[in-house]
Amino acid sequence: MNRFFFKKPRVLVMLLLMVTTLSAGVGYVIHQMTTVPQQITDLHIDSDAALKLGGMKQISKKNGITEWELEAATATLAKERNQAILTRVRVIFHTQNQDTVLLTSDHGILDTQTHDIDFTGNVVVKHRTHTLKTDKLHYKKKPHIIHSDTKVWLENADASMEADTMEIRINDNEIILQGHVKGQFSENFYLP
Repeated sequence: MNRFFFKKPRVLVMLLLMVTTLSAGVGYVIHQMTTVPQQITDLHIDSDAALKLGGMKQISKKNGITEWELEAATATLAKERNQAILTRVRVIFHTQNQDTVLLTSDHGILDTQTHDIDFTGNVVVKHRTHTLKTDKLHYKKKPHIIHSDTKVWLENADASMEADTMEIRINDNEIILQGHVKGQFSENFYLP
């Protein structure tokens, strides 16, 4: 290959000319980008937001023991309201007996002082083989309770139930369904 360049000096000159031209063009573009002020259009300023994050992860502990781990795709910290407005929320709640409960939702509002959380939009709670679905759910940190005042659907492979309200006492591994509770059960149904 070296002999080819030495025998054809025109090819070598053309190659050098192309590299020089390309380098000059790249240099010009970089110079324009760094010296000419860029105009930003369609900029929306949220006067209520103190900070917007492209992702958020928070771990809540009590007496050194992890109670929950929260992840959100975006978080907007609202001024003067002590709230973090969240999107695409995922929370893992930990029980006292080392079990976990997974909750996902489209939106959430975290109270930054009490660490209570409101979840809305496609709320799904999974624990072992049980799945609970609802439109709204609330988590109260101090008693470590999840509750809903809207219709809920609870199902597993052997049963499906619905109720007007629900409460999950995470530390007690207990769920309470109230108000027009109805369900379908297979003969293999068993509640642990």
